[in-house]
This record gives sequence, C-alpha cells and structure tokens, in this order.
Amino acid sequence: MKKLLFFIFFTSCGFAQYTGTGAVTQGLATTITTANLYSTCSVASRVAAVGTITATDNTTWTVPAVTNFTNASFPFASDLNNGCNGNNYATSTAAVSALNGSDIVTIDVSGEVITAYIFADNYFEMYINGIPVGKDKVPFTEFNSSIVRFKVNKLFTIAMLLVDWEERLGVGAETIGGFTYHVGDGGMVAVFKDATNTIIAKTDSSWKAQTFYTAPIMNLACATESGTSRLSTTCSTADSNSGSTYYGLHWARPVNWTTASFDDSTWPSATTYTNAVIGVDNKPSYTNFVNIFDDASNDAQFIWSKNVVLDNEVIVRKTIASLGTNENQFIESKINMYPNPAKNTIHLDIDSSIQNEIQKISIYNVLGELVFSTDKYLQTILLTNISSGMYMVKIKSSEFEVSKKLIIE
Repeated sequence: MKKLLFFIFFTSCGFAQYTGTGAVTQGLATTITTANLYSTCSVASRVAAVGTITATDNTTWTVPAVTNFTNASFPFASDLNNGCNGNNYATSTAAVSALNGSDIVTIDVSGEVITAYIFADNYFEMYINGIPVGKDKVPFTEFNSSIVRFKVNKLFTIAMLLVDWEERLGVGAETIGGFTYHVGDGGMVAVFKDATNTIIAKTDSSWKAQTFYTAPIMNLACATESGTSRLSTTCSTADSNSGSTYYGLHWARPVNWTTASFDDSTWPSATTYTNAVIGVDNKPSYTNFVNIFDDASNDAQFIWSKNVVLDNEVIVRKTIASLGTNENQFIESKINMYPNPAKNTIHLDIDSSIQNEIQKISIYNVLGELVFSTDKYLQTILLTNISSGMYMVKIKSSEFEVSKKLIIE
C-alpha cells in the first residue's frame, strides 16, 4: 500500500514523466550567500548570491553553480570595458595599453602570448590546458567585457565554465518587466589573437558545449535527452509571478573537464546565436569592440548550449593547434579521420584534389612529443605501438597544416 501511495504521489508531482539522467530539484534554493559577491559595483542592479538545493535523489547542488569567484588563487581577467570600476575603454588598443604584463599567465615558458577578448552573459572562468588563466570580474551585472592573456605553445586546449546567474536561486529566474519569475538568457563570444594580432581562434560551432544545470522547468515531460545532448528546446520560457515550485535539472561536471586530455568528442557541438538574439546592441561593453568580435573577414559568433535561455551552467571547449584562417577551415572540410575514438587503426579520407599535396602526417601526444610520422599520404595508419590517450594528428603540405584531435582507447 505504501508503494502504491508513493507511486501516485510521484506521478502526480510529474517526476515519473522525466526519464533523463539529471538530478531533479523543485522549488527555491536555500540562500547561503545573501550578500552580492561583487558588492563594489555601484551601478549593479542585481545581487549575485549563491544557494544550495537538495534533489529527489538526496544529492545537494550549488546554484547557480560552483565557481571560483572568491578563490584568491584564481586570477581575475583584465578589463576590456567595465562600468563597475570605471574602466570604460573605448577601444581594445586602449585596454591592452593599460596592462603592464603582470596579467600574463605562463603555461609554457617557450610559448607566445595569446590575447583573448571575451564578452560573457553573465560569468566565465577560463582554463588553458587545465591551468586557470582568468575569471570574470562581474558575476551578474552590469554587463562587462574582459581581456585574458596567457603564454602557451600551440597545441593548447581552451576550457570555459559559463554561468547565467539568477536572482530566484534554484529556478533560474530573475525579476524584470513586472514579473517575479522572468527567464533570462546567456551567451558568450570570444576572440583569441597571437602576438602578430592575427586571429587564431574564435567562438563558433566547432566548439563543444555541454549543459550542467537547466531551469526553470515548468513541466518535466518537456526535458529529453538524445545521446549526450540534454534537450529542453520544447520547454516553456513564459514569464510568471508564481514560479516557486518550478523544477531544475542538474548534472555533475566531469572531474578533469579543464584538462587537455579530457575527451569531449561525444559532447554536442556549440550552438551559435546572433547578436540580436543575445541582445547586445545596447551594451557598450560589446558595441565598443565590434571590430574585435565582428571582424569583417573572421567574425566570431555567440555560443552556448542548445538552449541559451534555460541552460544556466554550460562548459565549452576547443583545442587550438594552428591558425584558424578561412583557408584552413576550407581545407579541414576536405579531410576526414575515423574512427575516433580509435583502437588499432585510423583511416584518413582526404579529398583527391589535395592528396598529392600532402608532405607529412604526424601524431603528437599531449606533451608535444612525436609518436608517429610519415612523409606521404597514408589512407590507413596503424596505432598498435601507441598507448591509449589523447593525441593530435597533423596533416601538412607546403600550403596548409590541419590538426585533428584523436583519442586512442
């Protein structure tokens, strides 16, 4: 009888309609940090607080996310434009000129200095090869943009935690437009330049993006999963004044997600969004730098997971091995490598128009050590003498160099 009553209660609350892998919470979180994490911002309109909430499986979750904002050993990003402290630089040149070099985080002593320009709604943390290089100074509002500089050798992996903060902790909502429960949105755009001011990476659909916290969910039946994609695109985003019983979905982050060796090959590709969808046309922290973010020949795009409105905690990743020019991207489309992950062999399917141009195929481990090399095009490469792990396959001619990440099981 007790089991029957439990099933009736479980079904009536809607939990039985959810069959995904996330932990389910319902209602508002318990606020554990009531003060604004960034209380020095005189123009901030929203309080960046933190809370905890317990799921139906008895796991406890921090909302909107566990961050390193108060961790003194994690460096803050430099300002590109920050209305909170008055660093309202009108150009990127002025912002970089204000730096004295102490902001540069050294990953590789022999590397080159890479400059990253970031606009994040609301908060980001950036890691390069697992090493913290910069975090957002403003966790919630006002909207700001940032510069992160680091010294590294190419092949390097960018990993970023992205958080859309919330006022109604636990249900992903804020007060706006007369509604107590308004569903906000996220979005992040970034451009990476080398010492010659050449764009070597930018945010686009080639990045990976995975969701770790989705809210508010008004009806659990709308949340589904397909492979590793955590989907909420059919869920309602309507404003409300009575959302205190909304649901949240939570997933644990992989322990090594910041590292270069982490296998993100099965993660969904990042979804891109237009400037209009993100709503940046009235934000000087973006519009002052359209020459950076909207480069006429190498335009960066806003990225997020598949739901920029409901997904509040997202991790994005990208491995950079060579210059991200348009020509290289065209060549990359002509080269396919499979299977990946691989065991004993990989196959290179290279378009016949460039096969004769191939001068060298090399495989490097995460330390940059050469483990395989050939001076001619091979359709099949044996991997029997290479141990399991993450590698980079480089395919080179006199005109181009293409790099592809390989996982060997």
